[in-house]
Amino acid sequence: MRRLAAILTGRCPRCLEGRVWRGLFAMNETCPVCGLLFEREIGYWTGAMVASYAIGIPVLALIFVAVWLVSQWDFLVVLLVADGLFFIAAPFVWRYSRIVWLHLDWVLDPVR
Repeated sequence: MRRLAAILTGRCPRCLEGRVWRGLFAMNETCPVCGLLFEREIGYWTGAMVASYAIGIPVLALIFVAVWLVSQWDFLVVLLVADGLFFIAAPFVWRYSRIVWLHLDWVLDPVR
């Protein structure tokens, strides 16, 4: 339960306390609490693309269904509106994909 709370609040996968992000688009290089290096190697964030896809598709589907239920517009119009709204959500999907990737990587291969 603590890990889920840490993912939702953007905390370090090792100590579950330090903030991963220092700004809207700026990450800390290391955890400010325990010193864990977030980017372990070159190309480390490639795995976050899979997490981004896994988060982004359900978010887009939810936006699509919500717009369709509220408006009852034609399929193509709803799809275009949902795509436009997804662009607003995309930075948050990107941020959380990195956080999810950090935690998944930590659980599978912890760096002590």
